[in-house]
Amino acid sequence: MSHVLTAGRPAPRADAASPARRVRAQRGQVTTTFGFLHRWSVAATLVLIGVFVLGATAVRFAPPGSSVAVWWPAAGLGVAFLLATGPDRRRALIVVAGVVVFSGAANLYGGRPPFTAACFGVANATEALVVWWLMTRGGRRPRLASLEDLGRLLVATLAGAVVFGVLAGLTVAFTLHGTFVPTAYTVAASHAAAVLTIAPLGVAVSTRRSERRRLEDLFQWLGLLAVAVWVFWSTNGLPLAFLPLPLLVWGATRQSLRTLAVQLSGLGVLVVVLTSDGGGPFAAAGRSGAVEPETVGALTQAFLVTAAVTGLALAVASTQRRDALAELFREAAFTQTVLNSAPATAIIGTDSSGTITLFNRGATNLLGFPPEDVVGSMNWVELHDPAEVACRAEELGLDPGPAVLVHVLEDAERTETRDWTWVTRDGRHMVVDLTTSAIVDEAGAVTGYIGVAEDVTERRVAADAVQAALDRERRAVEELTALDRAKTDFLSSVSHELRTPLASVLGYTEMLEDGAAGELSQKQLDLVSRIDRNGRRLLALIEDLLLNSRIESGQLHLARRPCDLAEIVDHAWESTGALVQKRELHLRREVSGEPVPLDGDATALERVVTNLLSNAVKFTPDGGVVTLALGRTEDGNGAGMARLVVSDSGYGISEEDQHQVFRRFFRSSDATDRAVQGTGLGLSIVQAIVEGHDGTIDVESTLGEGSTFTVLLPLATVAAPRSGTG
Repeated sequence: MSHVLTAGRPAPRADAASPARRVRAQRGQVTTTFGFLHRWSVAATLVLIGVFVLGATAVRFAPPGSSVAVWWPAAGLGVAFLLATGPDRRRALIVVAGVVVFSGAANLYGGRPPFTAACFGVANATEALVVWWLMTRGGRRPRLASLEDLGRLLVATLAGAVVFGVLAGLTVAFTLHGTFVPTAYTVAASHAAAVLTIAPLGVAVSTRRSERRRLEDLFQWLGLLAVAVWVFWSTNGLPLAFLPLPLLVWGATRQSLRTLAVQLSGLGVLVVVLTSDGGGPFAAAGRSGAVEPETVGALTQAFLVTAAVTGLALAVASTQRRDALAELFREAAFTQTVLNSAPATAIIGTDSSGTITLFNRGATNLLGFPPEDVVGSMNWVELHDPAEVACRAEELGLDPGPAVLVHVLEDAERTETRDWTWVTRDGRHMVVDLTTSAIVDEAGAVTGYIGVAEDVTERRVAADAVQAALDRERRAVEELTALDRAKTDFLSSVSHELRTPLASVLGYTEMLEDGAAGELSQKQLDLVSRIDRNGRRLLALIEDLLLNSRIESGQLHLARRPCDLAEIVDHAWESTGALVQKRELHLRREVSGEPVPLDGDATALERVVTNLLSNAVKFTPDGGVVTLALGRTEDGNGAGMARLVVSDSGYGISEEDQHQVFRRFFRSSDATDRAVQGTGLGLSIVQAIVEGHDGTIDVESTLGEGSTFTVLLPLATVAAPRSGTG
């Protein structure tokens, strides 16, 4: 029987059957709802059983000699399921009540008194409820789609951990006659680490994998597992503890959030289990007496928190970047479709000199030129009537040429609309309404032009569609620019935040070396010196990132005042001794005793010399020669110049890499092959400082024979007094 209703004709059979259809639809809806509730109930039951099992066996996670658990995975599991449940309050309260019962039962099974176990169950449930409430405020579903979402997760985790720490501390103090403060901060840290490593599973469970599985993913999984097992199974030293993080970062930037969440949870389980069995650098440090047994748990928690924050931040940023690029590609495809869908509209793009780079189908229809005959070989002024161009040039006082078409585009609007006469391929003249726009980069410099033209009779037909397409393209560029700015701000912010704790680490390391905590054994001194050395390397990297951020944002401020470059070179030369303590290099210094006066920033100039010397030392094998020379010379106009030359007999730079050595984050292929340490920021910073002093820097190099860097700086007219040092 057909259920199609014909207009103007009643269909009594269909109407009669409507109640039956409604009943069937209602039954289907009830069945679907019942099935969903059944699946959710089964999942909730399994999760609560997991809370009991994990809580009852958590004592096994305590390292040898420690009285607290390194990790409390039951907290992370409960929070993860609450976040997966979403903002549904009724189901959330059911889960919270279950956490009270099963967590309390786990504590009771673990040997705690009944009242104490009940208090711990309430504390665990309260923590989960606090995290869930902060993540679902306003009825939103928990997600990790932006850095703001990640910040919300971190705040919620911290709040939940603090609440649990306070409640657990009170429970221990009043029911077990323990101490409040040590218990509070210890359990708060363990719960924070567990929530951060497991809770993202609850957020990521509703996401879908957008990329196809690749062989690269398998290598990343195997590499992460192998490195983590190797580091935390053996008795490696503390500097190798964070070796799995680069592989986790690899996965965070290349795979989905769901995959990263699974890897974080798996890494947490693996690290805690192996550490509890006495493996890995943290347990080894505890056995050797380098750290207290309680500190083993703190180090493990710090590792898990670091892995979670680093991985999640990069995963969110990478996801945003991929989404932005996908949107840009969609906009580009849309723009290309619009361009080719305007057969009566000519769209011509050029570079900054007027050479045609884009010639759409509409331009071919109007002018008769195929794109291959004009793109890259013809200037768009050749499409115009020469007599009209000459007349317009005379009005403006310009030479007839491309400048006549774009002279108005130097103002703020950078757009001009006027009538021009074009000459077609067969010599026919046509009047077009031409709108010309400048294409600018993020610095505001003109990189090209784009012209949109129609004959007068049809100029209003497609102009709006084309302009809308151009606006979309500009917005896409602005969004990418904003994303790049956010990346720079993020690096600067993270670098600032890392400096303070790192300075504290280095300070305490120095105190340990000086014996402030008692005399250390030779092995302990060796471990502390390794921490100090790697910490200072990290501090230097942070300083380079901060300085690079200031350079990128145009905020490199140089305190220029009279100074003596010879004295600055002396100071830099003295600091080179630490770089060659364990090297067999021949150092040559060719500096005359006379002052070399400059108007410059002494600290920044010393950084220039130090960076060039350290590069020469790094890229010169033992037995080689590093030379530092300082003198005076003149430029082409006879002006006095200071000439600083740093040369070496090292590996050299290939010819194809020489024009890129001053580019930020550039690493030559030879440096990569030889595993020479570095970030690729040193020479870009040197160039920025030299150019900030109105100077120049050049490089000459032959692969396998060495490199020579030459810096020229203008001399000051008045010599600066020497301090007498160096």
